[in-house]
Amino acid sequence: MKKETLSNITLIAALIFLTTLCRLLTNQMAIYNFTAIGAGALFAGVVLKDKKYAYIVPLAALILSDVFFQLFTDIPGFYGGEMLFVYGGFVLITFMGTRIRKPKAGNIFLASIASGLVFYLMSNLGTFLFRDMYPHTFSGLLACYWAAVPFYKNELFGSFFLNTIMGNVFYTALLFGAYAVLKPVFVKQHAAERQLA
Repeated sequence: MKKETLSNITLIAALIFLTTLCRLLTNQMAIYNFTAIGAGALFAGVVLKDKKYAYIVPLAALILSDVFFQLFTDIPGFYGGEMLFVYGGFVLITFMGTRIRKPKAGNIFLASIASGLVFYLMSNLGTFLFRDMYPHTFSGLLACYWAAVPFYKNELFGSFFLNTIMGNVFYTALLFGAYAVLKPVFVKQHAAERQLA
């Protein structure tokens, strides 16, 4: 498998860390699920050829944003065992990205929708397992998932579909679009600088 160039890794990492900034801003504006973190995990899984970086970069972005929330805001960055499922959801989203062999627009669009569903299922499974809000039965799990849907009604667009799913679609399109525009310029400039050195 072809190795990454340092300039390509830097560009991809910069785009993913911009997703972290976006998460900080949207959470400060109380728009909790219209974020770019899921899109960043999917993006890393698709574009980073060295798969260890595909997992490390978005998880580092998520950890840094959680540390920032914990230290500098009223939003808890670390809030218990269910966080393992939040992080696990992003690992699964990255894994989905690594399985996309032909990153065409249709494949990426479907994966961005699926990534929103993966996050919803994983994060609420963590809530079900680590909080005593529901009986630990199959019907309790279904009740947990059902109760989570109205949670989104007070958010920016007022629904799970528009907040999480369309947020992922929007930010995925933004990341892949920015990468397509910047990669030729960024990588070419880096190659020219190496030739002059």
